[in-house]
Amino acid sequence: MTIFQLQVLVEVVNSGSFTKAGEKMGLSQSGVSHTISSLESELDITLLSRNRNGITVTDSGERILKHVRNILEHNEKLNQERGLIKGIEVGKVKVGAFSSVSSQLFPKILKDFKKKHPGIEIELYEGGYDEIKNWITSGIVDIGFVTLPCPDFDTEFILKDDLYIVLSKEHPLSNHQTLILNQIEQEPFIMPKAGCEILVKKSFKRENIKSNTAFEISNNNTILAMVEQGIGISIVPQLTLPKMLNNVVLVKPEPPIFREIGLAVNSLKSAPPAVKRFIESTKKIKVIP
Repeated sequence: MTIFQLQVLVEVVNSGSFTKAGEKMGLSQSGVSHTISSLESELDITLLSRNRNGITVTDSGERILKHVRNILEHNEKLNQERGLIKGIEVGKVKVGAFSSVSSQLFPKILKDFKKKHPGIEIELYEGGYDEIKNWITSGIVDIGFVTLPCPDFDTEFILKDDLYIVLSKEHPLSNHQTLILNQIEQEPFIMPKAGCEILVKKSFKRENIKSNTAFEISNNNTILAMVEQGIGISIVPQLTLPKMLNNVVLVKPEPPIFREIGLAVNSLKSAPPAVKRFIESTKKIKVIP
């Protein structure tokens, strides 16, 4: 049994495909199949079930996979410590991020991090809030961006992201600097989804307001396009907004609404050195672009 075999197994499970795993590991599809078969023969356990619907992990495979991920994690820590002893920073950090962070914040984080730590490889996994939490728990990613509080993990605060009321420039309320939430209670409201609706609904409930929800939309570009056409108004995080806004204005809600974004890991204490370096570097990025 080799580390490479274990890495191939994890890539197959993560991607759900022999072909994709092969592309990642530099193997042909048959090479991946041979590697998995050899590992199964050595262990005398069937790890994966192959069928028309793709690849699934067997019950026995799930039990083995937990130990495999631990072995690979400790191997990564060992390599990183060896590099530090020799005065060379090495390693890989697998980062989970939701779309607004990956598009607006992550490029700056990555640029600054690579300047300081060129020997550490960063791998980005994009997903939703719940996906990222599952990835952290299962070890698919080492660390992930989350909204706080996130009590299931060890977390570090990164930044506060204010939410704004967005209105068409033609809207009668568009000339206000701030708006009390009850001023928009009767307005056709486009409820953002993908996690932000929790914050918005809590804010309405706290003010004893029932929103006049006309649409529930996940895509932020769709929300802005509908607002621009005067179909309704919405409340969205600043981090999701493009740098240039056409025919749309932002108004601060009163009381303020905001989300706190942080980094989450299973354990800060036992995190590999490269993960700790990533946290330290990211904490210095405080300003939303």
